[in-house]
Amino acid sequence: MPSQSDEEAHQLSYLQKHLGNILSLLSESVEGDCEESLVLSAEKFEHLGFIFYFGEKGSENIPLSQNAPFFANSDPNMPAVPVPAAQLHDWLLQNIASTLEHITESRASAKENGPTSAPDQDVPMADVSASTVKNSSSPRGPNFIEGISKTSYVRKPNDLKGSSVKVVNCHESVLYILAPLTYATVYGCSDATIVLGAVGKAVRVEHCERVHVIAAAKRICIANCRECVFFLGVNQAPLVVGDNHKLQVAPYNTFYPQLEEHLNGVGIDPAINKWHEPMALGVVDPHDSLSHPAGVSDVQTESASCVDPDQFINFLVCLDKLETSSC
Repeated sequence: MPSQSDEEAHQLSYLQKHLGNILSLLSESVEGDCEESLVLSAEKFEHLGFIFYFGEKGSENIPLSQNAPFFANSDPNMPAVPVPAAQLHDWLLQNIASTLEHITESRASAKENGPTSAPDQDVPMADVSASTVKNSSSPRGPNFIEGISKTSYVRKPNDLKGSSVKVVNCHESVLYILAPLTYATVYGCSDATIVLGAVGKAVRVEHCERVHVIAAAKRICIANCRECVFFLGVNQAPLVVGDNHKLQVAPYNTFYPQLEEHLNGVGIDPAINKWHEPMALGVVDPHDSLSHPAGVSDVQTESASCVDPDQFINFLVCLDKLETSSC
């Protein structure tokens, strides 16, 4: 499983490669069809706030356009003049390159100073062998929930250290992570149902198959998933990138007693839910995808469809058996 810095570097490298395509989707053409005629308005530029964030983690969220020298300090009573997409492209690439350089330097420093996190510990659990399940964490790092298979699994706030969770390689199981979180990642899971508590920053679901994800979050990004269903309460439109097939979205469909408290604690507005506005960005590179034969031109990333209302059902959290980690 890649480290947090490895994931960030991979995501930034992906953005480097596909930034031109992303900007072209948001751009408008003026005075001709050549590349130099493409421009972006401040309003369209703000859409990139789904994937770009400037500032320290936990700091005040300043509108993306106010971080760009092209739109910053514009007169609020007058619309900002659109900016050539090529200029924005170069500026964003410079920032991505700078961040990648910082990550590389941090990795080198970490190697010189040696590991600082606590070693992984195996945690026994009902109906699951301790040798196949790893639930590890450090005060600063994420909580890892790995290798859950053919059982139910529960984690509450007192069971977690830190505010980030990574669910990795879990199969044919039901997982309840009923806690206020900052970030959550679901990676490489199949045939499972995963219930996430309130996630104040972002959820990322990647390389999953036939998984149901139930999540209340500020935002969610879905990448390279197949036949998955997402029951969402999200304040921003779901972002879909990469090679996806047969994804479905539906409104949030469960409840547990501390849910309202957790939502308030991480700053999620329950009155705003954009589950039905999935946004597909970029194209699928046939050289990076097994599902597209070599020689086929890039195709648009597949978005998600809405669950048929007749198929929508509520999901019951088994409150009477949560303490035993089995429902």
